[in-house]
Amino acid sequence: MNYTKLVREYCKNNSGAIFDVSKLKNTEFAEVPYKTLLKILNRLEEEGLLKPVSKGVYFIGEKPMDEELIFDEYVDVGKGMFVGYQLFNDVGISDYVDCKIEIYTNNIKAKQKSVGRYLLKRVDLEFDDDIVDLVALLEIIDVGYSMKGCDFMAYKKTVDMLLKSYSDSSFEKIIKAIRYKYSTIKQLSELLEANSIDNSCVDIFESTYKNLIR
Repeated sequence: MNYTKLVREYCKNNSGAIFDVSKLKNTEFAEVPYKTLLKILNRLEEEGLLKPVSKGVYFIGEKPMDEELIFDEYVDVGKGMFVGYQLFNDVGISDYVDCKIEIYTNNIKAKQKSVGRYLLKRVDLEFDDDIVDLVALLEIIDVGYSMKGCDFMAYKKTVDMLLKSYSDSSFEKIIKAIRYKYSTIKQLSELLEANSIDNSCVDIFESTYKNLIR
């Protein structure tokens, strides 16, 4: 089999997409020896068909990679969500712009990966609307009023709105995938109780991390 032709055809058919070696080596190119695949990619990079973005990640084509492509690959259709200051900007509670954009995603193999100015962190969750809202709430509480550029009125309004999305079932899924501080969970519990929302978040957290929190 002509491995170079196989990789070249894939690139031509997927112009404008991301070529993530860690994913594609076991799917599209499972039959290609890994060292051979790397040599082919180096050759295609020299030809200009691929542009390196970070270690093991290429952009296919000549146009520059944009945020929409990152969104499609790592966020859209339940694959992930923006966190950190990009999240805080999006919900309108901070005007601070961070040089790094953080993303939780289930669409990478490594625990963490940088793609340009994007920092991808693997989180094994299906990011439906309920999960996204509750993760957003936990991320906001976790940083709290120490958030740079915080709009305190917008902060409180956003937290009150996101509290309505709480459910024990979603919380249990999240807490098994993302380890938040115990103090964050205690604060979540207090906020839920203040808003008369039934919850077992502290019990769930303590049961999940019973050997680590005392």
